[in-house]
Amino acid sequence: MEITDEKKTEEILSEEKQEDLFYTLLRGKTVKETIETSRGNFVVKFPKQKDLIAIDRRVALMRGGVPASNFDDNANFDLQKVAYLDVVVESGDDWFNKLKSKEGFTWGDMPDVDFINEVYIKAWSFRLKVQGEFGRNEEKTDNGTVVAENVPDSVDDGLFSDVAASVKRD
Repeated sequence: MEITDEKKTEEILSEEKQEDLFYTLLRGKTVKETIETSRGNFVVKFPKQKDLIAIDRRVALMRGGVPASNFDDNANFDLQKVAYLDVVVESGDDWFNKLKSKEGFTWGDMPDVDFINEVYIKAWSFRLKVQGEFGRNEEKTDNGTVVAENVPDSVDDGLFSDVAASVKRD
């Protein structure tokens, strides 16, 4: 996994936060990984929320104004895969980089569906791996358990009447 600058910021964060992937991405860095496939290596990036929105917009454009409900699940998923790869695959071997440099190139131009699936699975797996890293800093956050005590089984006819509770943090 590689982290690169997307833009420079003047914000100063604590050393702990600088090591946290969430804050690293928030500071404008991009997390990338090179994935190996049957047709070469590709550099994929972790999609931020703005990338996910761009993917949804690409899917909508590919539908040509036709509502999603008019497409079956397989067709919608195929559109999603192509749009996802269009956004997250940044580069690859020379043959791919030449194709990508042509205006209007899309993963929808790929003739091999199995190859598209292979790249999509590896790119999506990378996304899940990075997403999973966000939860690894739980020991650094306040995760106290809320325990309710003395709460009656039923509430009287008034809003919140006779409700008694207490909160304990471990």
